[in-house]
Amino acid sequence: SNAVKPGKYHIKEGMSSMELVNLLRSGKQSMVNLSFNNQDTFEKLAGRISSQIEADSISLLNVFNETAFLNESGFDINTALGMYIPNSYEFYWNTSAKLFRSKMFDEYHRFWNDSRIQKAKKLNLSEIEVITLASIVQKETSNVRERPIVAGLYLNRLNDQWPLQADPTIIFALKQQQGKDMIIKRVLKKDLDIDSPYNTYKNVGLPPGPISMPDISSIDAVLNPKKHDFYYMCASINNIGTHEFAKTLSQHHKNASIYQNWLNKQGVNR
Repeated sequence: SNAVKPGKYHIKEGMSSMELVNLLRSGKQSMVNLSFNNQDTFEKLAGRISSQIEADSISLLNVFNETAFLNESGFDINTALGMYIPNSYEFYWNTSAKLFRSKMFDEYHRFWNDSRIQKAKKLNLSEIEVITLASIVQKETSNVRERPIVAGLYLNRLNDQWPLQADPTIIFALKQQQGKDMIIKRVLKKDLDIDSPYNTYKNVGLPPGPISMPDISSIDAVLNPKKHDFYYMCASINNIGTHEFAKTLSQHHKNASIYQNWLNKQGVNR
């Protein structure tokens, strides 16, 4: 056919109009280097993807949440976000929403190679449980070097059947109930009573699914955790962006009161 085929083409300087027409008719389009980092919601992911390929955000959102796909892929509405591993991928610009989803499903299984599967088995966790824990680690610390320590702490708690007591899960539960755009800088005591399967103060074990989309560094931190005896952590005021770790509750209380006093001085009430 002589029709111009839609796509993204690499047009070289000095091309004749005939060469240009032939290129557009040939369908030999260039690949798009599509990338996304950790997106907290499918809405944000759809926006990020639709700015890079032809599929629009509404059609992407529809296929992300499609019940039939979730049923046959082994994911559900709570775990579906965990299928999309943040990275750079090659796509044709005219990729449809469905084709994008099926490629990401393949990439998910490529990511879970034998080595990662074996490490998950050693931890007695399924792939999606690893991603769920990684999403908590991701939200708990943006410091990549600290992630294996935080992962080790939560694994200590899980293995000893302690509640995880992870503030980011409380924030997730509050946003689920009161609106995703809510800004929460401080978790209050009354928040810990929220009735939600994502409340890791009330419920022992992992929440029903990831609370965000974890980076590969967070997933690998869970699979390669630091072995230690820490059970408690509290944001550090000496080294902002990191944590003070503690083995005992009394030490943790000292760390926590220093941090709470600092928050009060900063005037952070919510």
